[in-house]
Amino acid sequence: MSPLLRSRSLLVGLLLMTSLACGKKRQPSEEYTQAYLAFGRLTAAKMDQAYVDPEMTAIEEQLRRVPEQSLDAEAAAELLSRISQERQRVQREQQALRTMVAANLAAPLQLEGSEAAAKKGPREPPEFDGNIETVGVDSLPERTRAGNKATLVFIYASWCPACRQTFPTVNQLALNYQERGLEVVGLSIDEDPSDLVRYLKKSRPAFQALRAAPYPPGTLKRAVSDFGGTYPNAIPYLALLDGQGRLVAQSPGNLNRSALAAHIERTLRSQ
Repeated sequence: MSPLLRSRSLLVGLLLMTSLACGKKRQPSEEYTQAYLAFGRLTAAKMDQAYVDPEMTAIEEQLRRVPEQSLDAEAAAELLSRISQERQRVQREQQALRTMVAANLAAPLQLEGSEAAAKKGPREPPEFDGNIETVGVDSLPERTRAGNKATLVFIYASWCPACRQTFPTVNQLALNYQERGLEVVGLSIDEDPSDLVRYLKKSRPAFQALRAAPYPPGTLKRAVSDFGGTYPNAIPYLALLDGQGRLVAQSPGNLNRSALAAHIERTLRSQ
């Protein structure tokens, strides 16, 4: 082969290798494609809560594995930055909400007419008819947006001593305020419905008897977070929401009865 032909062959070879290399560089990465699709599904399902969901951490790890020479490297970096900024925003909002709720619980309201209401004495709950509705915990957020002036969420179990102490307070609040627009969503997590029936026959709930159907771990926590609450994986759990489904106050365990009644009163008056 002549020197001229050899030079031309080498040049063609170099151009071909460069073309292939450039083509490979501009190919989209599988890591980014999978991460982007997972990001879209998660944010569509959980909106702002997606940024503090454990699944988002896995998406970030996948984005960090996008090759630096990939066509998607810049987009991956931008999405990582966006996730970080949005997570910080959501965490700030959650902290502000926790601070507000803590302040609400620490400062019970002094309302006019509370003494007169107390003089009326406790109202008697109806006899329990034995009917229990088994519902999915994912229906909990929807029950708090049913158009009530206020909703009190009460998660309990018949076998829980602290729940038994809280139950009469919740029951009396339901009796006192249901005519004014308070809806009590009492959700039992009893596994055996017969245990719950025996307990409710003695306790005579003034609200509908609901029992949670079997649910995967973490489902109840996600359901509570959908209305802005923070479920501590412990019962009893109480959360008060206004007519727009916004969290007013929440408390794991026992909550001061007068404080809770004051918040209910204020919420009903503001509607």
